[in-house]
Amino acid sequence: MSHFQASRYSDRTSSQLKAETREATSLEVWEEIEEERKAVDERTERLRAIRLARENDAS
Repeated sequence: MSHFQASRYSDRTSSQLKAETREATSLEVWEEIEEERKAVDERTERLRAIRLARENDAS
């Protein structure tokens, strides 16, 4: 009987560790995506400002 209990405890711990690892990894990936998104947004704003300045100069 104790063999089954140890096995169940081991499985529970293993699945808990997997879940924690998945959560930590997903948070890291989410942060990287957010950083990239912010960089793209900033670049888009700069390019938009340059384009508007050119359009205003051409008018």
